[in-house]
Amino acid sequence: MNIMSRSELESVVTESVRQDMDRYFQQARSQYVGPWHIEEFEQHRTSPGFDQAQLVDCLQQLLADHGSAACIELMTQMCGRNVPFMIVAHELSHLRDLLIRLATGDGNMDAVRAIMALFDVLEDALARIYLAGFLGTLGQRNSIRLRHISALAEKNLLVHFEKHLDWLRQLTAAVSTRDRTAMPEAHHERCEFGKWLHGEGARLVRDRSHYTHLVEIHAAMHHVVDEIAGMIGRTSDSLPLYALMKKAENYSLDLGNEIAMLNSMVIMINYNKDPMTGALTRRSLERVMINQLEISRATETPFCVLMCDVDHFKEINDSHGHTVGDCAIVHFANALRGNLRQSDLMFRFGGDEFLLMLPSTSYQQGWEVAEKLRSAVGREVMPVGVKALTLRASFGLLEVCGSKTSFIDSELVNNLIQECDQRLYLAKHRGRDQVA
Repeated sequence: MNIMSRSELESVVTESVRQDMDRYFQQARSQYVGPWHIEEFEQHRTSPGFDQAQLVDCLQQLLADHGSAACIELMTQMCGRNVPFMIVAHELSHLRDLLIRLATGDGNMDAVRAIMALFDVLEDALARIYLAGFLGTLGQRNSIRLRHISALAEKNLLVHFEKHLDWLRQLTAAVSTRDRTAMPEAHHERCEFGKWLHGEGARLVRDRSHYTHLVEIHAAMHHVVDEIAGMIGRTSDSLPLYALMKKAENYSLDLGNEIAMLNSMVIMINYNKDPMTGALTRRSLERVMINQLEISRATETPFCVLMCDVDHFKEINDSHGHTVGDCAIVHFANALRGNLRQSDLMFRFGGDEFLLMLPSTSYQQGWEVAEKLRSAVGREVMPVGVKALTLRASFGLLEVCGSKTSFIDSELVNNLIQECDQRLYLAKHRGRDQVA
């Protein structure tokens, strides 16, 4: 693939201007250091991905021969190394500004216009390469997500997200081929996911703010699709399409997170509960954990597991009796439940020990939830006759990424629970009333 044909290059850069530009490139070679200091990239364990002299060289080769593939190869190399688009675009912009300053210093406005036109073409070529790379990666990820969802033993609400992913697959294919006629359903209430959301979904999601948020995300994504349809086929459409498709995928991931949390709410309704605390029973833990791992893999979103129990619970039983001990367990469970989302899952693991599953939650978010729960338990006083008892609790936190697991089975579930339990033990060992 050439950046431009001979006639296009000659229309942008005349022979007389070409000689001037070649001279400016030679001058730029000694002055051009790029907008970043290389040591800053090394400090942050990244790099611009290419030697800045390479950029000057490939542009000079393009001026000398329109058929030179050096620029395309360099841009493709950057895309393949996952160097962010803006870093490469900023490098081009910085070099363009330097060349313009050199031409302006000579009063050579023909060269200034030629430089600006040439770099507009280069930016569009860069966007084409990055758009093609992104669409290829998005198509692969989407296929993997669909494959994982189709393999779910219990899809529950994920069947509707599966329909959305199929819609996204159609969108990706249409943009790849620039075929407006292949675009998926544009109206957010008429696509398959929209039909469910505005029908059965409206009755299922009782939290109105949650439902409104879900509708807004879905509608916003369809608005982006309207923009994509209007942009396809226009001159230099790659850069706006690249930005719009990245935005569409972000909305799609948000939808996946929301559906994963709604799926947990369905589980809370349908599975057996512990009669004393209202928490899910340990009997259903393995089944639900496997389902959550599969959802995490399908949506490429982590979740957190928290193991927690009451500090010095045996002393409460010994000092006040088992009836008060039971009341303490119920009090503890209520304190936990009152500070969790509707989508979070709470299991009574045994005695005073509970396992909490937090869908679509990163480690940092999980830590904040654990600290919130720990504070809430210590803040809510439990009456014991004429006295009051203040409970304290310890927490073990584990982030789980389904996409990083080779096999999802009973052994994996047991290993994750054991690791989380070890972190709870670590919190106890460090002095209790804390998160580890």
